[in-house]
Amino acid sequence: MKRLILYAGLVLTLTVRPPGAAVSAQDGTGPAGQQNEEGPTLVISYGLNAGAYFAHDGTANYYNGSGRHNLEEAINRRHNYNRIRESLNYDFELHQLPADMAYSPAIMVGIFGGLHFTDRTALYGSANFTRLSAQDQFTLELNRPSFIEGDNIKAYSVYGKEERSEIMIGLRHVYHSSQSYLHPYFELGGSMTGTRIRQNGIRIEGSTYTIRKPADRYYNVRDDGIGFGVWAGSGVRMDVGESYAFDLGVNSNYTRINLGEHNNYQLQFTLFVRLYLSHGPSRAG
Repeated sequence: MKRLILYAGLVLTLTVRPPGAAVSAQDGTGPAGQQNEEGPTLVISYGLNAGAYFAHDGTANYYNGSGRHNLEEAINRRHNYNRIRESLNYDFELHQLPADMAYSPAIMVGIFGGLHFTDRTALYGSANFTRLSAQDQFTLELNRPSFIEGDNIKAYSVYGKEERSEIMIGLRHVYHSSQSYLHPYFELGGSMTGTRIRQNGIRIEGSTYTIRKPADRYYNVRDDGIGFGVWAGSGVRMDVGESYAFDLGVNSNYTRINLGEHNNYQLQFTLFVRLYLSHGPSRAG
């Protein structure tokens, strides 16, 4: 995905029409004010985008230790059990797994490009990347003698980390106003989301243990999946010059996130700002 973003940025840089050509495509005149006999031409815009990504929590329980990567199995492996027992000073057993793990908001970065058919309508595409973290607590029960006072139930952290790459393609319509530099817009299209698991582990008394299967780690098995969906977004575009503009907006992506048995369609939200390095038509003709 990182290579895709770099290649796409290079292609956009090599193919983008200079800002003066955007005006030519819009009003039908050449750089010297001469009439353009070829008529309107397609204009390319491109730039960078960044924002806050809010993942649906429906897939977060993939990391709670109840599925393929089993927490009880992990803590009872001989090497892990001996280390944990030494840190706790007692034998122990799993007491309870979390049932409602949740993702933390994450930073999203990416690139985008548009092919403008008119000063209002364009074919838009973006490639975005984000890293997500999910965390909650599980409990262990210590097998301490009854005459020793204290709580035998101890809570510790279980966590998961994943990477998501989005490719989103769709149509965009801008409601231009010749009296303002603010232009509302609406977008709609299809998406493809790739998910890759990076970590799934627990923390006990300052030490970290992975709960992924040893065979998966030994053979470098990739734990990932691809899902498809639809998305829609809206916001406000702000023109700040002949070659630069900003978008402030939000979009929702109704897509499948493939994580084992947790693979239902769910809404993911993004709040973002886009920086146009070349923005094509900027106002109605």
